[in-house]
Amino acid sequence: MKYRLALYLILLTLSFNAWGQNNRTDDDDKAEKKEAKAAHIKDKTDYNLFHRQMLSLKEYSEERKKIPSLQKANKITVKVVAVVDTSDNGDDDANNKTLTGYIRQDMGDNSINVYEVTFDRKQKKIIAVKPTGDAGDAENETDATEKKPTKKAVHKKNKDDDDDGDDDDTPPTKKQKDDDN
Repeated sequence: MKYRLALYLILLTLSFNAWGQNNRTDDDDKAEKKEAKAAHIKDKTDYNLFHRQMLSLKEYSEERKKIPSLQKANKITVKVVAVVDTSDNGDDDANNKTLTGYIRQDMGDNSINVYEVTFDRKQKKIIAVKPTGDAGDAENETDATEKKPTKKAVHKKNKDDDDDGDDDDTPPTKKQKDDDN
C-alpha cells in the first residue's frame, strides 16, 4: 500500500513537470500566425471578387453563347469556365499587385484558354482582357468538322479524246466497256 502511494506521488510530480515544460507560443508567434491568417483571408477575398468580375465580362457571355453550336457540331460536351490562377501568389510585390485568370473552353478532354484576364489588386478591378491564340485553333477545328467532304470531280471523256490511258481510279462502267470493244 505504501508503495502504491509513493508510486502515485512520483507519477503526479512527473506529470506536473511535463505540464510546466509545455512549449507555449509567445506573442511574436501569435502575431505572425494572425498576420498569415489575415493575408490568406485577403487573398481568398480577391480571388472571389476577381472570379465574379470574370463571370460578368461580355467575352465570357459571348463564349457561353457558342456552346450549343459547338456541341451540335462536335457531338461532345462543351463547357466555358472562368478560372483564377492561384499558383503565382509568391512573396514578391510584383506578384501581389496583379492576378491572372483565364476564360477556358473545355471540349471533352481538351481544354483551351480562350482569353487571358488580368486583375489589379489595388484597384480591385479587371485591367486587361487579351484573347489567346488558342481561340482561333478551336474555331478552325469546328469549321473543319462542319464541312462535309466533297466528292472528286469525274472527268468524262468525249469520243474525240484519246482512249489510250485511263487516268480515273474508278472502274469502267458497262457502257465504257462496250465502247472499248
